[in-house]
Amino acid sequence: SFESAEEEYQGQTKRKRIRRKKQKNSLQNSNNLHGEQTESGMQETLVQDNLQLQQIDSPKISKNKKRKMKKKRQKEKMRAAGLVTKTTGVDFTYQPEKNNREEAAGLKDIDEKADSILDFLQATQQIYFADNKSEGTDSAVNSATAQELLQYLESRTISSSDVTLLHQLKSLVLLQDIERLKGALNQFQEQSMMPPDHTKIVTCLFHYWITDILPVKNRK
Repeated sequence: SFESAEEEYQGQTKRKRIRRKKQKNSLQNSNNLHGEQTESGMQETLVQDNLQLQQIDSPKISKNKKRKMKKKRQKEKMRAAGLVTKTTGVDFTYQPEKNNREEAAGLKDIDEKADSILDFLQATQQIYFADNKSEGTDSAVNSATAQELLQYLESRTISSSDVTLLHQLKSLVLLQDIERLKGALNQFQEQSMMPPDHTKIVTCLFHYWITDILPVKNRK
């Protein structure tokens, strides 16, 4: 009959639909699986290729190049850990030059101080020995000893510490600070590395400023 034929047709259509759906799902699953396999297969292939390349290249790399590469990697690791910075190397490289500059500046400073003390003591001893008060002074304090001291200063046969002490005394004379000058003179006598007769003439010349020259200047 027509009805039974229609039912059979609809049943076949339904079965075909289910079958197509199953085939479609199966195909999708197959494609997905194939895709995953392909992706993982490609990764494996890449890894193998890399290993093969390394194996092929490694004999060609010289020992020196390998050592340099290892050193570079080590340095990068240390830099990443904050143990090495670029500036550290630069500072270390230029340190000796910096020390040389400082030393040269220090020597120039001592040289200039020695020259100024030489001029100052030369003028002072001329006034001192021309003054009547120089009569009857200690035999160690004479013009010959004074000249010897000036020659020592001129030839720089004098320690830098003594130059510094003498420059301090001269500065206090220029400031006309008698009290501080007295204290500095005592310090000079204790710390001076000069021969005793040279220390004595220096003490005598600066003492002359304290007793005879500065008081007169201050009164004016």
